[in-house]
Amino acid sequence: MNRDINSREDLLTIVRDFYESLFQNEELKHFFEDFKEEKALEHHLATLVDFWDNTLFYSGSYKKNAMKPHIMLHDQNPLKNIHFKHWLALLTKAIDKNFKGENAETMKNRALSIATVMKIKFGIE
Repeated sequence: MNRDINSREDLLTIVRDFYESLFQNEELKHFFEDFKEEKALEHHLATLVDFWDNTLFYSGSYKKNAMKPHIMLHDQNPLKNIHFKHWLALLTKAIDKNFKGENAETMKNRALSIATVMKIKFGIE
C-alpha cells in the first residue's frame, strides 16, 4: 500500500509523473509546448509544487494568481470540457500511482473543484 502525500518531494513526484503523461496526451500536449525545454519545465514544476504545497498544507509558499495564466491560455487556445476530463484523469492517475490517504484524496478533490471553477469562469459546460 502506498503512503500518503506528506512533503514537497511527494508533490514533486506527482507533478513530474503528471507532466510526463501530459506531454504524451494527444488532447493536451499542445497546451504544454512551452515546458518541453528542461529549464522551463523545472521552473514550472517548482511553481506547481508551491501551489499544491499551499493548497494541501497551507504553507504560504504560493503567492501568484493561479487563474491568470489559465485565462491567458484560454484566450489564446480555448479550453474545452474534454481537456478538463483528460487533465483530471491524468492527475488522478499520477496521485493514485504513488500515494494513498487523506491528503491524496484531498488533492484529487481540490483538483476537481479547481477544474469546476475554471469551467464555470470560462463558460464551459
